[in-house]
Amino acid sequence: MRSWLSVLIADAMSKKRDDISIAPSLYSLSNKMDNSLLAVRDINHKYIVVEKGMIFMENIAINKRFQDLHFDSIQALRGLAALFVVFQHIRFLNFGAFGVDIFFCISGFMIMFTTEKSTKYFFRKRLIRILPLYYLMTLVTYLSLLLFPSMFQQTRHNLSYLVKSLLFIPFDIGGGIIQPLVRIGWTINCEMLFYLLFFIAFHISMKYRGLICSAFLAVLVGAVQIFAPLISSWQSPIGRMFSPVLMFYGDPVMLEFIFGILAYYLLRFLYHRHLEHPFPMAVSVLSAVGIPVIFCLLAFFTPRINVIGFRRLPLWGLPALVVLVLAFLAGLKLSLPRFFILMGNISYSLYLVHYYPVMLLDRAVFDFSTLSVMSVIGVILSVALSIGLAYLSWIVVEQKFSGWLRKKLLH
Repeated sequence: MRSWLSVLIADAMSKKRDDISIAPSLYSLSNKMDNSLLAVRDINHKYIVVEKGMIFMENIAINKRFQDLHFDSIQALRGLAALFVVFQHIRFLNFGAFGVDIFFCISGFMIMFTTEKSTKYFFRKRLIRILPLYYLMTLVTYLSLLLFPSMFQQTRHNLSYLVKSLLFIPFDIGGGIIQPLVRIGWTINCEMLFYLLFFIAFHISMKYRGLICSAFLAVLVGAVQIFAPLISSWQSPIGRMFSPVLMFYGDPVMLEFIFGILAYYLLRFLYHRHLEHPFPMAVSVLSAVGIPVIFCLLAFFTPRINVIGFRRLPLWGLPALVVLVLAFLAGLKLSLPRFFILMGNISYSLYLVHYYPVMLLDRAVFDFSTLSVMSVIGVILSVALSIGLAYLSWIVVEQKFSGWLRKKLLH
C-alpha cells in the first residue's frame, strides 16, 4: 500500500500543474513520514500543499541535498594544502606549514559531513584510509635509518621508535622534539586521536557528536597546557614515557579540528540560504579571488610573527577556516579543471611521500637554501618527482591495496 504522500505526489503529477514542481527525493522521503505536512518545498522553491508539519519535511529535504554534494573545490583545496607543505620543505614558501592548518580544518568538516550520511564502519574506514601508507612510510624510514643513518640529523636507529610510531605514540627524538619516526607524520598522529575522540563522541550522541568531540579536545588541550610544568617534570619511567605523549597531543593545534566542525555547521547554513535565495555569480568569483589574497597576506606577515602555541589558532587556524569557507562558496558557481581535483585525490600520498625525495635532492644534488639556476631546477624537479611518486602511491596503495582491504573488511 502506498503512503499518503506517494498518493498525493501521484495526484499532483497527474494534474500536470505547471505551478507545482515535484522534488525527486520526495518519493523516498514519503515512506518515512507518519504524519501530515502543511507544505513541502522542492529545489525550485514551489510547494505541494498538504495538512501540517511543513518545517520537519522541508529540513529533511534540504539536508539530504547538502549531504549529496560533492565538494570539488574543497578537494582541490586539500591538494593545494599538500603542495604548500612541499613548498615549505624546499624552502620556496615561508608559510607552507599553513597547509597543515587547512588539512585539520578540512578533516573536522569532512568527518562531520560523512558521518551525517552513515557511521557504519567509521573507525574501520579511517584505519583503512590512513594506516597502509603511513605504515609503509614508517617502515621505509626505519630501513633508511639502518642503511643511511647520515641522512638524518637527529633521529637514530632504535627498535622502540618503530614500535611506538606504529602505535601512534610520539617520542622525544632529541632536542625536545616530539614526533614519530616519519617526521611529517606528526599530523597523522593528531588525525588519529581526533578520529578516536569523534568515534567515542557519536556513540554518546549522534546529534551532538560535534559538540561532544569539541569538548573532548578543549578539555584535553586545556588540561595539558595548565599542568604543562607538572607534566614536564615527571621523572619516573612511566612519567618519562607519558609526558611526551601528553605534551604532544595537548598541543593547541588540536583545537583546529574544532574549526572544521564549526565550518560544517556554517557551510550547511550557507547552503540552505543558497537554496532559499541563490547567491549571485559575484559571490563565487569574489570568494575565489579572496583565497590568493589571504595567501599573499600570510606570505607578508608570517616572517614577522610567531605561530607557536595558542598564537597559531588566530594567526593560521582562523585564516584556514576562512579559506575553507571561501573555497566552498567559490565551488557553488565555478567549476575546476580535473587536474586540481586530481591533486586533491593524491594529497594524502603527496603529503607523506614527498619528504624524502625533496630531502635527498636538497642534500645530495641541489642546495635549496641559495637562489641559483640549479636551485630553481631542483625546485621544479622536486615538485614534479613528488607529484609523480604521489600519483603512483595513490594508485597502488590507496586505490588498489586499500580498495582490496575495504572489500575484505567492510563486507
